[in-house]
Amino acid sequence: MYELLVNDYPVAKMFNYGQMMTSFTINNAILKSGKQKITLRLYPAPAEYSRSGDVLSPNTSCKLEIEYVDNQNPNKQSSSVAEFKLPTKIRMAGEHNDMAIPEFEGAGKKYYEITYEFDATVPYVIDGWKKGQDLTKLDQKKLEEEVAKVNLNRKKEVEEKLINKIAASAYLPFKEQMVSEYETKEYITKSWKEYIEVYSNSTYKIQPLKDYKIVFFGNGKMVCLRQISNDIRLKEQSGLWGTYKLNGTTYSDFHYLYLYLPEGKKLEDGLEVIR
Repeated sequence: MYELLVNDYPVAKMFNYGQMMTSFTINNAILKSGKQKITLRLYPAPAEYSRSGDVLSPNTSCKLEIEYVDNQNPNKQSSSVAEFKLPTKIRMAGEHNDMAIPEFEGAGKKYYEITYEFDATVPYVIDGWKKGQDLTKLDQKKLEEEVAKVNLNRKKEVEEKLINKIAASAYLPFKEQMVSEYETKEYITKSWKEYIEVYSNSTYKIQPLKDYKIVFFGNGKMVCLRQISNDIRLKEQSGLWGTYKLNGTTYSDFHYLYLYLPEGKKLEDGLEVIR
């Protein structure tokens, strides 16, 4: 089970037990060319699935490959940027203690985190959360109240189908994502239409805002609500979420409202959605 962050912004996570090889787009976390940081957070599998109990196994392994993919190429041609593997330590075993066995460095721990660096070249510069204030230095009680306020406002907008207000707060994050991923005009139009249609869906049901915690990202410049739940379907998901039906299938929709406070503004002025 893991969570992956780029420049301290979450880009992927998996909390159900299993082995998986998959790809993720990380451009949304890259604000400009230069040195980037990628962080891997590892959690042990449930005790019933592991001989190691509720700690990380010596056999834990993971390889991160960062690639540049040419979206304009019909074959999605890719080239390697960087590759990282988990560090290991040697355990001597055997009858004569002469057999060297490599084991995961974090074996025996309930949590393991490691950060690597890589260089990225991108044809854009976006502000993102760069000009945000360090929210960890503010009054935390007032901050939590403001974070909850933004989420409750979104809940009300969804319930009352105030589509224009939902669209207004989503516009900047959506725009920066499309810029970072070099998407075509046709794709952007289609994606925006699909996003809006979700909240126009008559079956959409927003869930109560409860059992959450505030979590910081972007080196303290972003904050969001995350669920306090051991249910693997909800673990570390957004505190605000809803469900809707489409063509007979029920979907979950998590409102990932990453909030920041621009430089020069006071907390009373209100937090803004940046991702």
